[in-house]
Amino acid sequence: MPLTNLPYKWRALLAVTFGTFMATMDFSIINVALPTLSDEFDRPPDVVVWASLTASLVSTGLTLTAGRSGDLFGRKRIYLVGWLVFGVGLVLASVAQNIEMLIAFRAVQAIGLAGALGTGNAIITEAFPDEERGRALGIVGSVVGAGLMTGPIVGGVLLGVGDWRALFWLRIPIVLVAFALAVWLIRDPESDRPAGKLDIPGAITLFVFLAAALLAVNRGQAWGWASPPILGLAGVSVVSLIAFINIETRSQSPVLALSLFAQRTFSISVGALILSFLGQSASIFLMPFYLIEVREYSTVQTGLILATVPAMMLMFSAYSGQISDRYQFRHQTTIGILIVAIGLLSLSTIDAETTAPWIMARLAIGGIGAAIFMSPNSSDVMGSVPRQMLGTAAASLATGRNVGSSVGLAISGAVLVYVAANSAGIDTVENARDLPPDALLDGIRVAFRVAAGLSLLGAIASSLRPPTPRPQMGPPGGRPAGRPTEQPAPAEAKDRAEAGVSGDGAA
Repeated sequence: MPLTNLPYKWRALLAVTFGTFMATMDFSIINVALPTLSDEFDRPPDVVVWASLTASLVSTGLTLTAGRSGDLFGRKRIYLVGWLVFGVGLVLASVAQNIEMLIAFRAVQAIGLAGALGTGNAIITEAFPDEERGRALGIVGSVVGAGLMTGPIVGGVLLGVGDWRALFWLRIPIVLVAFALAVWLIRDPESDRPAGKLDIPGAITLFVFLAAALLAVNRGQAWGWASPPILGLAGVSVVSLIAFINIETRSQSPVLALSLFAQRTFSISVGALILSFLGQSASIFLMPFYLIEVREYSTVQTGLILATVPAMMLMFSAYSGQISDRYQFRHQTTIGILIVAIGLLSLSTIDAETTAPWIMARLAIGGIGAAIFMSPNSSDVMGSVPRQMLGTAAASLATGRNVGSSVGLAISGAVLVYVAANSAGIDTVENARDLPPDALLDGIRVAFRVAAGLSLLGAIASSLRPPTPRPQMGPPGGRPAGRPTEQPAPAEAKDRAEAGVSGDGAA
């Protein structure tokens, strides 16, 4: 069947999931190359790590602004601009002559990814009827798992057969395909756009707040938590947060409408997401130390073992979304986070003799729990806002994931170093890899227990969500949630009928 004959919802899902795969793969593919980049440019790891860190900071700081821009100016337009900018960044990175240039071009890529990630889930939510939203977002979750799993593998293969530049120029044709699919398959309804212009002061203060806070959290262990740079960054983040709140309460078209947090479903779901990733990120950070430094596995073996978590997400996320759609079970998300916590607690019992199958079984528990949690939680967030603010909701999910992961990595690192240093009787540690394996194992175990505790907090938060995720408030301007002010165009009406949605946007 030609793609153009498919109902619009499936065309939109195909285009967005292809792009989502590319975006998530980008986050993990560069980390494999950091040691290679250190050797290539003859620069220390603390400098080379900025090729990854800068991209994370820029993407996190701009995603909410990109989502709001999609609401105001058209989600398809911002999505396309995002992929165009990302493609330009890949071209520039592939010809970088030094690490400073590469870091700058990674920032360009991150600007593009913010546009794509800030609007992707909004495009899908807009295309699918409410009773199929969980299934659609579950498919996206499966693709996220596939991207995270594929990134290190593809990166390792490309580095094995070519040089580091292949990580960038070989992906340029794939980006062109993502761009072409979006142009061809995605539609952008005009009737759902709210009036107003982008709140530039709010966007700037939000970026400064998120970038300063996350930079302080990420570099606190390396620079010293009480060092002047970290204290300065903390001060900047506090001042910019206060300024952001003051600006948003007065703005006619805020980047992030603070009134959204009065909606229990939205605020609790986003909070549970952040707390969940505080715990989940521990596996990403701690397991390489355990597998490589304590158990002396190769990087290939480590990558295959770590692929267990995204593999579980790939297998179970879509089913989790379907269950959420069919049964509307209020505590599905709570059960998911509890399973994540159980997986983390089981990882805290690993020792120097634990076999690879048992390690993977423990990781699989966490991956299954994440799949059970993510799909319905994303659906609750997207279903709790007016259609005019779907971009903001989608961007809130992406930003929450990044914030939770960044803070979780910092907490895991701090606990690991503190406990391992005390176990080894060492006062100052410059690099955790310099610690004895037995001391590292002690730190890893305690860090996993802390991560499990953070996940339990997420489960408590998730259990407080109200029974019905439907919003009671309208968007700014008084328009009822989910109801466009104009009748859909004939083509849009046809596709709504195909998707099982009535003309007023209700299922």
